[in-house]
Amino acid sequence: MESQKPKIAMYVKRSFGEKLNASFDFIRENWKLMLKFTTYLLLPLCLIQALSLNGMMKGMESIAEGMDISSDTALLISFLSYYGLFALLLIIGTVLQASLIYAMIRTYNEREERLQGITLKMLTPLLFHNIRRLFIIVLFGLLLTVCVSFILGALSVMFFPITFLFALIAIVFAVPLALWAPIYLFENISIMEAFKKTFRLGFATWGGVFLISLVMGIIAGILQGVTLVPWYAATIVKILFTMSDVGSEATVSVGYSFMLYLLAVVQAFGAYLAMIFTFVGLAYQYGHASEKMDSVTIESDIDNFDKL
Repeated sequence: MESQKPKIAMYVKRSFGEKLNASFDFIRENWKLMLKFTTYLLLPLCLIQALSLNGMMKGMESIAEGMDISSDTALLISFLSYYGLFALLLIIGTVLQASLIYAMIRTYNEREERLQGITLKMLTPLLFHNIRRLFIIVLFGLLLTVCVSFILGALSVMFFPITFLFALIAIVFAVPLALWAPIYLFENISIMEAFKKTFRLGFATWGGVFLISLVMGIIAGILQGVTLVPWYAATIVKILFTMSDVGSEATVSVGYSFMLYLLAVVQAFGAYLAMIFTFVGLAYQYGHASEKMDSVTIESDIDNFDKL
């Protein structure tokens, strides 16, 4: 049984392969709980997100029909409203999923019995703690993005030939930011302390952060693609029939619209499930970086020895 396997320690120096194994072992051991809690927490959001996604695609259908969406005020407002709602729900959903997964990992680390007997109600305090902190990161992240974009824009005007170099430097600095959320959620420190520590740990393990993000991102992308393709194909079929007027009655029917809605729900829910791989991988990358740079387990052992 999974419960008989050794507990997956967080703060351990691991090779790249060992970090992947630890991540997959955690997912394999707790996938039922993650699926259950994700369903409770995010399926209601997906029901609304699917409406916004299909509403947004109606604007694309109008473009396919040859309508000038920019000249039709009502149509433009409708399209932008659906687009804004979709973007907002996506941010909220990502924050909820990250909060849930990191709450589960932290609880797993702190309990001898791991996640056995854990309910969503028991995770609620830590879940709200994570949600609050992640929204702070989102706000700081948006502000940082605006500032960096402004600086890059100004530099590109003054030094156009080396704009690519500036963009490359920005990407190099962006990689360590993947550890910002784990650091801020697992440690009781301020947002600025977490920001500083992100670069200290991130640059010290830059290659590991990049590879974990890349590999887990590819896995997540494949899983997202599996749930995206049915909705995407059905949407393209509808747009093509709308343009050609062949079979348009079938594609605008209530039954077809409801099928599109259900496929959009599956697509949204599948995307959130796929995010689990990235969040878990970055959590164990953070544990590796913390142990490598700060010897967390040694300090913890010393603290516990003093308490004896």
